[in-house]
Amino acid sequence: MREPVSYIFVLSLITKYSISSSLPSSSCSYNDAKEIRLKYGHSAAVPLYQKLVETYGDVTAATRIAASPGSIIRHDMACPLPSGADKYHLNACFVNRDGRYGRIKKNGKDENEGDDSFENEGNGENSNDEIMIAIQNLKVILKQSGYSCHEKIQRLFGVMEPLYVSSLFDSKDGFRNRRENKKEWNKAESLGLAQGPVYVTPVSSAPISQLPPMILDDIENDDQEGSSLRCLVAMFLLGFAVPRDILLKYLIGGEETIELLQFLGLAFPCEMDSSMIVPYVHIFPLQVQLLKSNDIDHSSDKEKESSDRQPKATTTTTMILVTDLHPTILSRTTVGQKEDGAVMYIGPDSLALVQHLPVRLHVQKVYQQRQQRNHKDMEEKQFGFRILDLCTGSGVQALSMLMSMSGIDPTVTATCVDVNDRALRFVRFNALLNGIDSDRIWTLKADLISGLCLDDVAGEGSSQEVDGKMNVIDALLHGALHMHKAGNFGCGNISAGLFNLILANPPFIPTPPRCIDEERRCISEDISKRYGLFSSGGSSGEEVLQCIVSMSSRLLQKEHGLLAIVSEFMNPPTADIDTTVSFNQDSLQSRHSQFLYKLRKWWEKGPSWLSVLPSSNENINEVCANDVGAVVARGLLFTNEVPISAETYAARRANNNQKEYLAWLHNLQTHGIQCVSPGLLYIQTISPQHTMMTANTPATTNAKLLLDVEHRLVPKCQELGSIWTPYNYKALLYTWCEWAVW
Repeated sequence: MREPVSYIFVLSLITKYSISSSLPSSSCSYNDAKEIRLKYGHSAAVPLYQKLVETYGDVTAATRIAASPGSIIRHDMACPLPSGADKYHLNACFVNRDGRYGRIKKNGKDENEGDDSFENEGNGENSNDEIMIAIQNLKVILKQSGYSCHEKIQRLFGVMEPLYVSSLFDSKDGFRNRRENKKEWNKAESLGLAQGPVYVTPVSSAPISQLPPMILDDIENDDQEGSSLRCLVAMFLLGFAVPRDILLKYLIGGEETIELLQFLGLAFPCEMDSSMIVPYVHIFPLQVQLLKSNDIDHSSDKEKESSDRQPKATTTTTMILVTDLHPTILSRTTVGQKEDGAVMYIGPDSLALVQHLPVRLHVQKVYQQRQQRNHKDMEEKQFGFRILDLCTGSGVQALSMLMSMSGIDPTVTATCVDVNDRALRFVRFNALLNGIDSDRIWTLKADLISGLCLDDVAGEGSSQEVDGKMNVIDALLHGALHMHKAGNFGCGNISAGLFNLILANPPFIPTPPRCIDEERRCISEDISKRYGLFSSGGSSGEEVLQCIVSMSSRLLQKEHGLLAIVSEFMNPPTADIDTTVSFNQDSLQSRHSQFLYKLRKWWEKGPSWLSVLPSSNENINEVCANDVGAVVARGLLFTNEVPISAETYAARRANNNQKEYLAWLHNLQTHGIQCVSPGLLYIQTISPQHTMMTANTPATTNAKLLLDVEHRLVPKCQELGSIWTPYNYKALLYTWCEWAVW
């Protein structure tokens, strides 16, 4: 008999260890310390948190990090990168039961012969070989501990795989039955659909003096893999500091693994008590569905008309993503000596594009069409597939697609763009950790709002220099030309458009701007410290979204290019509007949502900064056609059937603070925002007449860029949550079915 899913246990665990207000004697002290840290910075709050550790023996990472004066420096040590990583060819490494490590080869030659340690023997600096060895050994330790097995983590939390999970994606009848509500899962059963443990919220600062029972119970009776898994989960998912003696006894590799974690900046001994090891990052396991060559249907158009609407059965693998800690632990959105923006944790919005099927179905269709043309066009056979990930963060969108597509096209490349240096470093680290060749990743630091490329060097491991005054589109074209000439950006003529697929999870929260009035300015500053680079979308919430839509009309492939965005959308169409009517004429503005009208205008006009940042690249014509044609596209927008009202949205963001609530509400009203909904936006280019536009193409060109957008309301399901909820199988079914018939 199948064990019951105890998701209630998971939620009760989080509640028990997250709410300090249940302990009146400590609540005020913890709240005061958090407020001081938020308002005045890390150093100002250190003495308060040190007192809390001494008083309560607090073992939460949140308190231990806040109590450590050196935390600022330690944050900067996370995820080191070797220089010239593309020169390394990684062999399979392993960790023996006695903790001795395998080795790595550089240019085919065995390095560090006779030395099984990754410790430095020279001047104390981390060498390239040592970093590469450490990254590979971390991967092996996680695998040997079961951390790379999503199902084992599910079982630890009492979350079991649903009985009919295979029929959900392998059977058209399974889809139809569930959509007609003949068979339904409750929340407990559907939790197993989440492709990562997003149902776990790490603990915040609280007077907790020991690890939770789910970690300690039966740890002695578990096998070595299970005991090691419990240690890693306690640190890198739940956010606990773990006693060194427990790690020495149960963590695979013991002391050397502890040193390995410190070497990579992932965990450190507590400064107040070195017997406690404190995590400084999250390590998130993500299940990825692998597309295979036999997933591509070779049947005729009529035969595959229905099969195109059904996702193919696939195998899965688990990738590992390192991110900064959850805001419940950090209490801030900046880390390190330079106050860099924290790299966003993996949340429900991070998984939305991964779990919902339109992107995967689109890729399958593109490769089906390519194979049909291969016998006629050998050039097409060699044409690469290129991904652009805007606001990349940890790289979850791009890296998961690279891994998913590796079985059907190992030449796929990804360009990852972010304004945060730290995020781009984490992307490179995560790529190495998951065995993704460095020549398939190109990173670019850029500000999408100003349009400026901020890099002198286009990503670690690339020798291509980029002028810091270049605009973003020119920089992407410049990088494409470099990769194309180097043979790393696909073959064939790339004048048809730079990217086949553009993915984006932009910052979208409409944060109140700073005010002249002193009291309101203090309130807005407090808010801004909680909503940093990865969350604030400007006062309207649409600053970055607008730039992404505008840029994509210049960057997507002329035909069958796809832009996929996960975001909150302001004033989406609601149930009183005919959602089956498309919007392709100005006269329809009064009949349909103004938001859809804005989408079209953004797409047509392009980024506003193109007029003030003209092209400065003499080589642009090598990758762009000289003539300019119309870019025709169609879009499909999914939002919740019941959006969130402005009042409710403001209350949620204000966190029971009346002054902040009024600031949020005033900002929403200023921008005319009446409701907000999480959602997914897909825009697909369809015009055979499209020709790639250069960065200096005037916005007033006679050839309009046309976008026809349709809207769908995802039916409300109170128990399963919103469209983003990873275990909301009804939303997954709905977006798949609507995409299939669109």
